[in-house]
Amino acid sequence: MKDGALGIAIKAYVNDRLSEFGEVTECTVDTKRSRIEVRALLKGEKQIINAAVEHYELSWEGDHVYATLKSFSSSRPWLTLLLSKLFTNKRYKLPSAVGTLL
Repeated sequence: MKDGALGIAIKAYVNDRLSEFGEVTECTVDTKRSRIEVRALLKGEKQIINAAVEHYELSWEGDHVYATLKSFSSSRPWLTLLLSKLFTNKRYKLPSAVGTLL
């Protein structure tokens, strides 16, 4: 139940912030494995693309929750490389709605 709610929240958040690049059609979260998988239809692409945060780490500071992204994979080698170069070891403050689900 918690993982499903997180997937819905992440999908809505990403679609709101990155809609100019395409649309996340599905998002699944596995908190036991610290993994997030998305299916997205990116602008200019004819097929759905699969991408995953293969591992993330959570940390808490007071009332705030942060996620550090550790590794990525995708159905496109160029996208895996791009995600890895731009986001590996980046730390993000999670929205409070997501933090309450963790």
